[in-house]
Amino acid sequence: MVDPISLAVLTTNLAGLLMRGAAVAVDPSWSSAAALPADTLNTWRSLRGLLQGRDGKENPLEASIKGHLQKQVDTAREQYTKVTLSALNGAVTEMEVALRELSGDDDAVVEAVRFPDNFETYLRRRTAGRRKNVEAAAEPFFDDLTCIVAEEFIRLAPGSRSFDLGALKQLLAGQERLVAGQDRLIDQYTKTYELLDKIIDSIDNIRSTHTQIHATPKRIHFGSRPTVTTNFIPRAGQNQLINAIFTQAKPRTVLTGMRGSGKTQLAAAIAAKCEDKGWPVVAWINAASRKELIADLYDLAILTGINAPNDAAPDFTARRLLDQLRSADVADRLFVFDNVENLDDLKNLTPHGDGIRVIVTTTRHLDWESLGWHPITVGVFEREQSIALLCERTADADRNAADQIADTLGDLPVAVTQAVMTARNERYTLTEYLDRLNSHPLATSIDKQEGEPYPEAVSTALWLACKTTIDNIKKKNSKQGKLALQQISILSLLAAPGVPVRWLENYGDTENAKKSLSALLNSSVCQISADNKKALIHRLQGRVFREKHLGTPTGMDSAISAAISILDSISANTQDDQTKEQKETQNLIEQLSSIAFQEYSQPLFNDPAIATILARILRKAWRLNMHQIALSLINPLAKASDILGVDHPDILTSRNSLADAYLLEGQIEKAITLVKQNLEHSRKLLGDTHPTTLASLNTLANAYRDTGRVEEATTLFERILADRIRILGPDHPDTLASRNNLAGTYQETGRLEEAITLYKQNLEDSKRILGPDHPGTLTFRNNLAGAFQEAGRLEEAIALYEKNLTDRTRILGPDHPDTLASLNNLANAYQAAGRLQDAITLFEQNFINRFLFLGPDHLSTLASRNYLAGALRDVGRIEEAITQHKQNLEDRTRTLGPDHPDTLASLNNLANAYQAAGRIQDAITLHEQTLTNRTRILGPDHPDTLTTGGN
Repeated sequence: MVDPISLAVLTTNLAGLLMRGAAVAVDPSWSSAAALPADTLNTWRSLRGLLQGRDGKENPLEASIKGHLQKQVDTAREQYTKVTLSALNGAVTEMEVALRELSGDDDAVVEAVRFPDNFETYLRRRTAGRRKNVEAAAEPFFDDLTCIVAEEFIRLAPGSRSFDLGALKQLLAGQERLVAGQDRLIDQYTKTYELLDKIIDSIDNIRSTHTQIHATPKRIHFGSRPTVTTNFIPRAGQNQLINAIFTQAKPRTVLTGMRGSGKTQLAAAIAAKCEDKGWPVVAWINAASRKELIADLYDLAILTGINAPNDAAPDFTARRLLDQLRSADVADRLFVFDNVENLDDLKNLTPHGDGIRVIVTTTRHLDWESLGWHPITVGVFEREQSIALLCERTADADRNAADQIADTLGDLPVAVTQAVMTARNERYTLTEYLDRLNSHPLATSIDKQEGEPYPEAVSTALWLACKTTIDNIKKKNSKQGKLALQQISILSLLAAPGVPVRWLENYGDTENAKKSLSALLNSSVCQISADNKKALIHRLQGRVFREKHLGTPTGMDSAISAAISILDSISANTQDDQTKEQKETQNLIEQLSSIAFQEYSQPLFNDPAIATILARILRKAWRLNMHQIALSLINPLAKASDILGVDHPDILTSRNSLADAYLLEGQIEKAITLVKQNLEHSRKLLGDTHPTTLASLNTLANAYRDTGRVEEATTLFERILADRIRILGPDHPDTLASRNNLAGTYQETGRLEEAITLYKQNLEDSKRILGPDHPGTLTFRNNLAGAFQEAGRLEEAIALYEKNLTDRTRILGPDHPDTLASLNNLANAYQAAGRLQDAITLFEQNFINRFLFLGPDHLSTLASRNYLAGALRDVGRIEEAITQHKQNLEDRTRTLGPDHPDTLASLNNLANAYQAAGRIQDAITLHEQTLTNRTRILGPDHPDTLTTGGN
């Protein structure tokens, strides 16, 4: 028996094309609607109704297409037994992509709607380019596939000669039965619990909005791209770069040149052009180090909705982004990796995919071409460009003086540009500026990354630009002059990719700070990112400023004080809006992560305040559930620990917070190692009962619990609770948390009555101390409900779950993760109580909510579909359960990989569903596969492996 060819994606894409056609046909804004006969238009309208009210079930249109296509493809495939499966799958993939592209082309959709009988000819013409990508042996199969797909479209397209009205009627009848069944369930559920009817109404509205949002691809402009300088001077390599990116579509291009030659500006100009052209992704990545590169790719992955396991490291999530890019539809996408210092940093982190272009900027001169890159050298200005720039921007026609200035500065773009700004701002003639340049030499010159030193005058020109700008601001307003100096100092020490503008504008005297920053930006000493969110200083300019102004102890101390002050102020501030608070915390984490890698920023870690700042940021991250990104503070915390000592109280607090982050991200062994080290220092420095020591003990107890060492965890929790009651008092929030933890371990060890007693006490205390609407109170009620359910006290559990769902919906909103968890918990309780129809209604609603709010590939969405499938199986709706389990297995394999425990669980669940349906041979095949995989991945003695063996 030959291996089957998967047509799932092809089916979805063909159904999507038909649905897009239906949308166009019934939309009065399209002229095609008026051109269709009334009966054809009504049939398209009925066809579109197949998408309405699906509630997470398989679209019946897709089911029909899938069955019809599979038979025809299997028949056609018999002719190609000598062609490899990979070649045939490749032909299917190319057809999938062609249909996606066709669906996104409105003109093509209109053509297909108006003239469906011509679709095969049209499809062959549109897929000709895709056919070139098919292996030669599989080209005849691709031709057959084109015919099969076209016939299927024509069969289901209203108005065609071959339109199968009977097939459509059968689908519509099934849809009506489904909707009727849903209405009965929702009506029954409404009588039981009135609040959820309101939630369903709100979800319907959200569903409509969600559909509209996703009708147009989202454009992503990521990163702190510098703005393109006004009157940007065309460069010798500019046309070559434009040709490489837009004409030749070179996948990998590298811009090499010394600092200050304009590489970044040239890349920024291309990025701006891509944004103007509407490219869906234009990403600016800070690539000064591998960790910074991974951090930016991780942030981009989160922005694009990439899903990853809780225990995944940032580089895993980054690689998942790269995997998605590699398999995505053809599209023009640009990634700029700015300031690459080490070629090895790019290893396995460079995006690949149809339509992707990568630009690297670097000072490294390597044999790039042999490494697979298209190299473009970015040199200095041509002499005539320098002269023209100097004369035109200063309105001084003295070409001889301009020539001498250009020669003195080596035509380095950043130096010539700053010379222009200084001469213009100071109202110097070019001769006067030349005299000033020659009469103020600095003691040292700047060394290139490689090669000969820069001309000595470059340092002078860049320093003069800073000094004269600050002096001018000071002349007009002394306060603003002082603030301008502090702002440049902050920019020169904090993250090179930039500092949030809002931080600098709110530094000290807000009104004057805004004016001083504006003056710096207007002088071109500083720049602003393209999204106007970050201010930055050119790396060469910042280096000169540090060497000249921060070269003295006084200057450095002042700069450190300013930088620490702004980090301290922002970390101590709390935003009213949680989204803003998360963004501010992310900004702080990015700053600390960057300065840990910047050698010139290391003096910041000598200030004890940095430990306090780190402790605050980690607490914020924990409170905001930003555990994964918090792990990027490992390096800055290590720097602070090395300098300030691990016995510093704030270092101990931070290390414990980091251990909590490890634990919550599933990296349990790392958490245990770190917290044990912390306990040793904390006990020695603070004593056994200090709150910090107890916090470390609590983390260790949680880690033991997560590794199955429940008895040890219980002993620790009992000790911690007793100490916290004695030291902090019975009403302290930490005491409530300890009682909750102890109740949890009692519950896990079967001591249910003791657990319920503690949970009850905690709930009453929490309502009195924190208030009935506090998130902690809601959590304690949820835990008590869980204990009631486990003890078989289902009515009491259901009452608490219903109350929690009501409160969480009201307080947190229907889309909050805790609300979604409450919906799932109530559904599970209904299922346990035998209220299966109520349970299915909630499981369906939970799946819809998570699909809409979290996305189709989120781990929680996939888990909710699994719950729904299980409930469907319990009520005997086996075929529907199988459909859901098959979809879950496909999605988990695609998003998590075939070896992930959740994927193996889906494989096992599908096998069980087959067994319940009497498909014993299919069940045996999957159980054998599950047993083989679990033995290989989890080991022969793992409980899941043993369970599978029993199946």
